Amino acid sequence: MHFPRIAACAPDDVDLNTCVGVVTSLREEFASRFTGVRPLAPGFKLFTSPFDFPVDEAPAPLQMELVELQCNDELKAKYRTASPLSFFRDLVLPSNKFPNYIEHVKRIVAMFGSTYYCEQLLKKIKYTKSRIRSQLSDRHLNDILLLSTSSIDPDIESLLHGKQHQPSH
Repeated sequence: MHFPRIAACAPDDVDLNTCVGVVTSLREEFASRFTGVRPLAPGFKLFTSPFDFPVDEAPAPLQMELVELQCNDELKAKYRTASPLSFFRDLVLPSNKFPNYIEHVKRIVAMFGSTYYCEQLLKKIKYTKSRIRSQLSDRHLNDILLLSTSSIDPDIESLLHGKQHQPSH
């Protein structure tokens, strides 16, 4: 038996309504959190698989460049051995042959920023969504993450001077 713990669970022990509720909740959560990602999927695919991307599905300004890129056997061979970022940084960018495609790549890469900022954001999410704060709404989490990743330092002194500390009676 590969899964002895599963064999120990009797089918009567599982409340299927609870399982259905959890799965439904997960689907709704994924749908609400990733609504903005689905429209970007073709752009991501064009970035990660430029040699396999159907030319007719590419935006019009990129189609001719994509044909040239896909017909270049030398670049295709180098793409297979390099990471996408190093391929674009070392081979495509210096060539200036594909200006529209390079702009597309820059937009995709800029969405993710540096690894440092991504790691900091993930740490903040983990801290903020801890058991103590698990009841935060998406909007509050968004506000907290925006504030915690911002490089703007508030001028507390000038903010305090503009406020009346004790209301008069």
